[in-house]
Amino acid sequence: MAETIARPSLTDHVVGALTRSITEGRLAPGTRLPTGQQLAEQYGVSLAVIREAISSLRAEGLIETRQGAGAFVAAPNANQPFRIQPLLSAGPDSARKIFELRMGAEISAAGLAAVRGTRGQVAELRRAHQAMEAAISAGGNGVEEDLQFHRGIALATNNELFVKFFAFLGHHIRDSVLLSRPEGSKWEAEQVLAEHAAILKAIREGDPDAAREAAEAHMDACLGRCATK
Repeated sequence: MAETIARPSLTDHVVGALTRSITEGRLAPGTRLPTGQQLAEQYGVSLAVIREAISSLRAEGLIETRQGAGAFVAAPNANQPFRIQPLLSAGPDSARKIFELRMGAEISAAGLAAVRGTRGQVAELRRAHQAMEAAISAGGNGVEEDLQFHRGIALATNNELFVKFFAFLGHHIRDSVLLSRPEGSKWEAEQVLAEHAAILKAIREGDPDAAREAAEAHMDACLGRCATK
């Protein structure tokens, strides 16, 4: 059992290191990677781990293997999927980066929701906000209800790309929010609820400028809360 748990983490370590070297330009397209044995020695892992890492990178389109020649950094591909892991390490700094990534989309989504949101969608937003209030009053952290509120804003844009982007960030958003509300500690519950209430009010009133301003204030405050953790 111990070996089964350890190997994936070692593979992830190698995949993350090589991915960063490629995406940050230290390994240019066309560069031949060291041999499997050389990589194993460099990262202090077995050849089996290196083979798993190379297979993962090939599946992601980051490298290509040539019969009898080895593995090479692949040329940039427009169809190559965007990935957050393993580029992003865990910790407070990762939460900040997630909030920064969300900021533009959240601000734009709030403005669009104020203009395009249907009566039913706005009603769902109000219910999500009330559910968060109830969860916090009952002693919870309100994270799931918080996520539902932001999911509702994405839906109210009536642009499926916002919904897909929110779904793509998925657990990264949950992790970043949880980091700002550690269990057993005091956090700014009333402030977060007030920030959500301001966004909801602007959307209900059909005021896109106010909705964007409220969303920006919320994201700025989220960044500030992450910085203090």
